[in-house]
Amino acid sequence: MGNKDILDVIHKIFDKHDTIQKRNQRKLAFSLLPVPVGVNSSSGLVVSFLTTFYLGEDHNKTKMSQITFSPYFSFTKQYVFPIQSYIYTSENKWNFIGDYRYMIYPQLTYGLGERDSNQEMSTLDYQQWRFYQFITRKVVGNYRLGIGFLLDNYKNISEESYIDGETDYYQYMNGDFSNQTSFGFAVQGLYDSRKNIINPEEGLYVEADFRINTSGVNNDKWQSLYVDARKYHSFSKTKHRVWASRAFYWSTFGGKPHYLDLPSIGWDREGKTGRGFTKNRYRSNALIYFETEYRTDITRNGFFGAVFFTNVSSVSKLETYQFKKWNPAVGTGIRIKWNKKNGSNLALDYGISKNDWSLRLGLSENF
Repeated sequence: MGNKDILDVIHKIFDKHDTIQKRNQRKLAFSLLPVPVGVNSSSGLVVSFLTTFYLGEDHNKTKMSQITFSPYFSFTKQYVFPIQSYIYTSENKWNFIGDYRYMIYPQLTYGLGERDSNQEMSTLDYQQWRFYQFITRKVVGNYRLGIGFLLDNYKNISEESYIDGETDYYQYMNGDFSNQTSFGFAVQGLYDSRKNIINPEEGLYVEADFRINTSGVNNDKWQSLYVDARKYHSFSKTKHRVWASRAFYWSTFGGKPHYLDLPSIGWDREGKTGRGFTKNRYRSNALIYFETEYRTDITRNGFFGAVFFTNVSSVSKLETYQFKKWNPAVGTGIRIKWNKKNGSNLALDYGISKNDWSLRLGLSENF
């Protein structure tokens, strides 16, 4: 990691008596980012709180834990209040992955399946409560096994159509706009050899979730498979030179989920897939996604850095598992070291694809 961050700059300007040693003695690292941000047509304000800590006395035996809270307010009347946690107990005996959120979220829709239109089909408006909690126990080494409980509640659903005829939402849901609660439980297998979950330099992360859900369209029961694999390799022992790759697969089967439970670009649990695309641009019953990225320091002290990335994704033809149309994107980003203690960066990424683009801002790497 670099030896200079934004706090060093602030201390140098405003507090010449503060010392780096005092910061290094703390077990908890805290980062705050309140900034305006433009994300395609949904400009607004994001306030990101990121806290990392260790629950064990020996950092060599206990991995880093993380809690983030990033409320988002857009000028298109989107209000999102998400809390996400990734917590290891002492000596990594237990791991807790949480995703809790409340959303008022009008979103543009572009249709289901392989449709490649850059014209919006409708605005789908709804409110959502989410409670996801996974609990895994160490089996041996970095291998873990556990269970999860998943609850999504959708209410006050309405749609404003921009086309003649019925929208894909209306057809898929048989005209049903009633409130819906999707409850399920999952079995999770997890392998995680990363030492730093905010900005990994080495290691492998593989998560596989098999979910059984109790309610879908016409009270259908359904299942889903969620697989997320990430690999990191460092090319230097003294500089930040990291090659990172990700493969992601998400599918539903065995029944008909609610439209909002279908796999969609940008709707993985962390909301990080699809740089270069509008969130929700592609949606179907199965999604596959590949991404690779090179991360490097620009300055010797690690204060400035850059990333270069490319990704490709595909959603299946609706009600099949055939991936015939692929959607590539490329992009780059800048990094400013925000907190060298936990490796967090001010990350600003711009991605571009055919007829689409995205601008993303945060305090951790994309994956």
